[in-house]
Amino acid sequence: MIGMGGSGLFKRVEIPPPPDNTPLPTAKPYGIGKPPFEAVSSVGCSSAACHGGGKLDTKFSEYSTWAATAFSGKLYDPHSTAYRVLFNEDSVRIGKLMGMKEPHKEALCLKCHATEGVKPAEAVSEGVGCASCHGPAEKWISVHMLPEWKALSNQSKFTDYGFVPTKNLVARVSNCTTCHVGDADREVNHDLIAAGHPRLSFEYTRYQFNPKYRHHWDEVLPQPDFEVRAWTVGQAATLRAAIDLLRVRAERAAGNDPKTTWPEFSGLSCFACHQTVGGEVPSNTGTVTRPLGVPAWELWSNSAAGVAAALCPQALPGTTSPDLWELAALRKLMQKTRPDPKAVAIRAKRAVAELDAWLAELQASEDKTTTRLPADAPRKFAHALSINALSMDRTKLRDYDWDALTANYLGTAAMYHASGGKEFVPKWTDPIRGLMADLEYPPRKAGERFDSPAGFGKTKRDLVRDRFRELFDVTADPGAKP
Repeated sequence: MIGMGGSGLFKRVEIPPPPDNTPLPTAKPYGIGKPPFEAVSSVGCSSAACHGGGKLDTKFSEYSTWAATAFSGKLYDPHSTAYRVLFNEDSVRIGKLMGMKEPHKEALCLKCHATEGVKPAEAVSEGVGCASCHGPAEKWISVHMLPEWKALSNQSKFTDYGFVPTKNLVARVSNCTTCHVGDADREVNHDLIAAGHPRLSFEYTRYQFNPKYRHHWDEVLPQPDFEVRAWTVGQAATLRAAIDLLRVRAERAAGNDPKTTWPEFSGLSCFACHQTVGGEVPSNTGTVTRPLGVPAWELWSNSAAGVAAALCPQALPGTTSPDLWELAALRKLMQKTRPDPKAVAIRAKRAVAELDAWLAELQASEDKTTTRLPADAPRKFAHALSINALSMDRTKLRDYDWDALTANYLGTAAMYHASGGKEFVPKWTDPIRGLMADLEYPPRKAGERFDSPAGFGKTKRDLVRDRFRELFDVTADPGAKP
């Protein structure tokens, strides 16, 4: 990780753990947690006078655009079909392996594949409806169209009415993570993954710009501001959710919960185990060393977060780069062969408080800033991410693990998109597309059911290293001295 502990942007140092009695920050962002109000069926939003207009992709047709009936070729909103997925062949097979008779009736499945607590109960078939993303509408549905609603602060809308102000990226992405990363009530553990459920590998900008995802809204921020800020916030919010889920699991394990496996493999590197046995030793191709037999913890949400922390003042004016001492201590603790769950629970709770303070600062900047970002902001982020992927002398990869490399690649892809893509930064195109191809899972063979980077060997890793080196060159400051 880079830019931690006041060590400078690209200087990597070992950060000593803070004392356990170090005072914790108390600031918290709004938009996290469940408002104590009742969810309302999306049908309440569907009238033509509200959000059910007939012309798709226009104002006042948000419900129509979201709804499953709004298919246009392969372009649709997968949230609207989330409940239907529970009836397909894969879900039935997963349910059978997990001892579920009917996945579409299981609370574990419905918490993410439908809108929890929606009334009437039959509305569960709507899938992930309006209340899942915008908050339970019991109090705000009758007032959110009134003039005085606009005068309320985002925090008041959430706290007093249960409305999630999705125009604020911290509130939006934090809400996404409840299902796409997990929380105390929702999780995809290794048992579910082994049964066939897709692994939860969430990176917000990748979801935002999925070419099959039909949006029922327009972004307020223009490019490159939106994507640079969305990626930065996404790193902080996703990491916060992953650590809080670790806390929950650790607390259950420390309490000897018979249903809790410790450590939970879904929070560890898949590539550590799911790779071809024999041949060259993967760790010889990276400069990061880990104890033998200890899978890396949360590389997916950890690997690029340091870049977001170091550069967040450039994405959101008025913010400062957080030190994240507790995160460093937690990471070190998770490198033990079998970390003590009680110690992990304590340190994870402290790390969540640290990340909450960072998110609160990012959120405050979002709510008040109107400053446009410089046009070359994406270049600076992409350059930092390419550095983050490589050893200091750029002769090796910093980390050989697929998760770490993919996290850095997705960040650079977001910045490529923010810069305007091939038309505006043509020199980025080859390394970006090359990384996408080299990191892509190989096609399944006949009879295989699971995607895996198991074949991600030395040849592919060398190609990835070369792509990042090329990206380092083409994103360098054009005005810098050679």
